Amino acid sequence: MTAEPSKNRIGRFLRDVLSGAEKLDPKTVALLFTADRYEHLANEIQPALDEHKIVVCERYYHSTIAYQSAQGVSRKWLLELNSFVVEPDVTVLLDVKPSVGVSRTKTKEIFENEEFLDRVRDNYLKMDDGFVKLNGERPAEEVFREIQDRITKAWL
Repeated sequence: MTAEPSKNRIGRFLRDVLSGAEKLDPKTVALLFTADRYEHLANEIQPALDEHKIVVCERYYHSTIAYQSAQGVSRKWLLELNSFVVEPDVTVLLDVKPSVGVSRTKTKEIFENEEFLDRVRDNYLKMDDGFVKLNGERPAEEVFREIQDRITKAWL
């Protein structure tokens, strides 16, 4: 189990940015997320994959594409910047209306507002990356069971 931003020093700095403690240009934020991802991939994800482990990552490069393009950063540039990524076998997109997502969050990060998240959600829904798309507004246990079922089917 892992997540982005990671727990490395770049990821920790990004958490300061997300909290609003640091103000940066959207392109700089995209570069930092990508640098964090590179370190995360090289030092955690790829070694685990090399040991034939299953890696579950909360957020990955799709998040950078969705969030930073919602800030006006070129989608093409973001994709080129992340061209080094290892493509996941399965990507699960939990689709939640921004109003529901904002009501559930406790982080109060800079991106957690409905207007911005409407653009982010639109960006995710426009991606044609073979996501397993699920309704994330249902009870957590029900969503978890469906994730298990869909991932099992994807690997069979």
